[in-house]
Amino acid sequence: MKATYVALTIFAIIVLINLGCRHEIQFPKTSGGGSDTSGTTTPTPPPPPPITGSACSPDTVYFTNVILPLLTSNCAMSGCHNGTSGGDAGDYTLNTYAGIMKIVSPGNASGSKLVSVISNGSMPPKGHTAITTAQLTQIKTWINQGALNNTCTSSSCDTTNVTYANSITPILQSNCTGCHSGGSPSGGVDLTTYANVLIQINNGKLWGDVSHASGYNAMPVGGASLSACDLNIINNWIKKGAPNN
Repeated sequence: MKATYVALTIFAIIVLINLGCRHEIQFPKTSGGGSDTSGTTTPTPPPPPPITGSACSPDTVYFTNVILPLLTSNCAMSGCHNGTSGGDAGDYTLNTYAGIMKIVSPGNASGSKLVSVISNGSMPPKGHTAITTAQLTQIKTWINQGALNNTCTSSSCDTTNVTYANSITPILQSNCTGCHSGGSPSGGVDLTTYANVLIQINNGKLWGDVSHASGYNAMPVGGASLSACDLNIINNWIKKGAPNN
């Protein structure tokens, strides 16, 4: 009799507890996740990984790697098409993809104003180094390939066999000598000869500018920084004494 009474008492307590605690089931909250009709939560997926440039193809001309630095150097110097300072700043901004596309007809280089003004010699203006035939060919090829806002990552970066003629000069020609050449070079700095480049090496300005170091003028003006590969090439060449090799 006593055992039966104890059992009934325990049963009654359990019933009361269940009645007292009955409420709507709370599902765990999610930050941005959804839920289906059964009430189960859908976790928010992690953000996608950053998109990086594909490996460079020798048959493709890339905007970020070739076209942007070329036009920034040759067309967006101080007082010209840079969107910020004097001169023609208000008409075309040629250090951005959107600005460049205003005078480009994708797939049609011959019908693009950019090609026309370079071919007839009106751009770059007198007093500045003209865009070479090889550089114009690169621009035409890029346009005929669709004028894409594309980029690539070099599969190799040789920072060991660095020479002034084969390593440093091409970097300067692509990124710097459009401004720093001719009869009126930007800032009075001409970077078309080894002697002049060495002056900027010895006073620390070349490395300070291209590395965007504090207290220096970030170069190229209005454009993206040089690639990590180019910066390493320049740095290693300077550490080796900046030889004229």
